[in-house]
Amino acid sequence: MNVVIGEQYVTGVAVEGTRGTFAAAQDFVRGREPATIQTVVDKVDIQETEGSGLATKGQVTTMKRVQGDAAVNMRFRTYGYWLKSLFGGVSSAVEAGETVVYRHSFTIDPTILQPTLSLSLARGTFGHKAINGAVVSQITENYSLDDVVNSTISLMGRTEVDNADFTPAFGDDDYLAPHQYVTIKIADDVAGLGAAPSICVTSITNEMNRNTREKGCLSSETAQDFIARLMNLTGSFTWDKTADTYKDLSESNTEKALQISIVNTGVTIGVASNPTLIYTFDRVNFTTEEDRSIDDAVTETVNWVAHGVTASLVNEKANYDAAA
Repeated sequence: MNVVIGEQYVTGVAVEGTRGTFAAAQDFVRGREPATIQTVVDKVDIQETEGSGLATKGQVTTMKRVQGDAAVNMRFRTYGYWLKSLFGGVSSAVEAGETVVYRHSFTIDPTILQPTLSLSLARGTFGHKAINGAVVSQITENYSLDDVVNSTISLMGRTEVDNADFTPAFGDDDYLAPHQYVTIKIADDVAGLGAAPSICVTSITNEMNRNTREKGCLSSETAQDFIARLMNLTGSFTWDKTADTYKDLSESNTEKALQISIVNTGVTIGVASNPTLIYTFDRVNFTTEEDRSIDDAVTETVNWVAHGVTASLVNEKANYDAAA
């Protein structure tokens, strides 16, 4: 009997040099649980008047594609692959004062074709699978008091084919993001974020959705590519309420700048740098909801909709270019 424990399901990732052409994994990603990425088949029921008394007369395949989620702990090296595919734009440079530490700046590229990834699915003693032409359609991040920062990466790919067994190997410079290294700030504008005080919150969610859809052709039953639509930027934080600050911002519909910073000061890389990921939302509007328990402090969930974002990632990986 061939039994495989889920812990043996491991996902490798690479940036493709040519769209839809499979590339060997540049890094393997540690998953919080086995990724659900697999071939999905859409079918249509055939219904015709035959006098048979049966509701369906058969089925025909209409579309095959690969899709699913990868649940991951945020790790500062491999996270850049997901950000590159989602945002589209990235520039990398040596960090000031360093030689082997790099800062990667991610911006939204409005081009409808996102950078594509190849996924190497190691599956223990089951057949290993190679997925080409994959894109990240959405990233949903969770920040809580009882866990490390973690994410669900929603992926879409063209085809999944059998492959020779992959051998997962993990970089020792792919550091975790414990919650105690997270800060969130709000200011009138981006320039004011540096001096703004950190807000004491109990949880944060951050959702970035590219609303990607399949590009199909009548002459094929497989997805030909994927088209990125307009990105939605939403999130929330919860705090033990001490004032009407955010209620007032909501009611007046006042725009602010917001920043989430994760700086792992428990790890030094290079001369004097730390693994870092910073999201800067330049224009944000708020709504609020109170939780009024009779026997506990009033808490407030502050929801936001953002109208612009950049991300800055610091690690020891030189770039997120396609493998040579």
